[in-house]
Amino acid sequence: MLPAAEKGDLLQSVQRALTVLSLIAENPQGLSARDVSRALRLNISTCYHILNTLQASGYVDRHAGSQIYQLGPQIPFLNNAFVQGLTQQEATSAFAAEKALSSLFTSVSLVNHLRPLLYRLTEQTQEPSYMACWRYGEIVLQSIVEPPNAQKITQLYVGYRGQAHSHALGKVLLAYSDPMIVEQYLLSHPLTPLGPNTIVQRSRFIDELNDIVRQGYSVDREEFLPDTCCIAAPIFAPRGQAVAALAISFTPNLLMKRSEWLVTQVTRAANHARAELRAASVYS
Repeated sequence: MLPAAEKGDLLQSVQRALTVLSLIAENPQGLSARDVSRALRLNISTCYHILNTLQASGYVDRHAGSQIYQLGPQIPFLNNAFVQGLTQQEATSAFAAEKALSSLFTSVSLVNHLRPLLYRLTEQTQEPSYMACWRYGEIVLQSIVEPPNAQKITQLYVGYRGQAHSHALGKVLLAYSDPMIVEQYLLSHPLTPLGPNTIVQRSRFIDELNDIVRQGYSVDREEFLPDTCCIAAPIFAPRGQAVAALAISFTPNLLMKRSEWLVTQVTRAANHARAELRAASVYS
């Protein structure tokens, strides 16, 4: 988030274009210019100017004979550059959990090493699975594995950061962080409401973190999104630092019916991940 003094330097035209791009990303099936106009309350001619500019640069694409715009071929290029940047800059962090991770794995190599566990977790539960870790003072989503018929959560993507107080991955990594890190994070990240059950009271949120440590996992009960719940567990390095977390998402109805089974699947996968890290040659 930019400091207030810098907000006057923002270009409204660029902000509008990025807002249009984000809206299209949230609707993988594509949108017409009129769809964009209605959703963002922009003049239709303005929408066409923005979409044509984005299309000319490769950020959106419109198939011949169709008025539907989707993300363009330049987006994977940006994502690849983002992932490469994570790898190259990892050793600069001042956070203890990040140092513990970067001295052993980069976040990218950690994900590559543990991704088979995510596939196994998704296969067992038939629910999307995720992995996240600290990066530069932010909790960053590093990997997503989705079963074929799962409904995609478009708000989540590799590289997503922010609002850690509202989702299970963020809460579990905060819970196992030094209290000074938690304090620093909360100073720069207000407890803003996102889902119907987001915890926005500071004292209650601290109690939630303490409960997570006592039980060994975290639960998001529609705190990030309506109709979406999540369970996450920490992944510990051999010396005991929580260097990452994994999770699955599912419907509130499934949480009511099979909560114990879901917790078992997630915590078991996290324990397997710890065993994998202990056995990795880099730790020898």
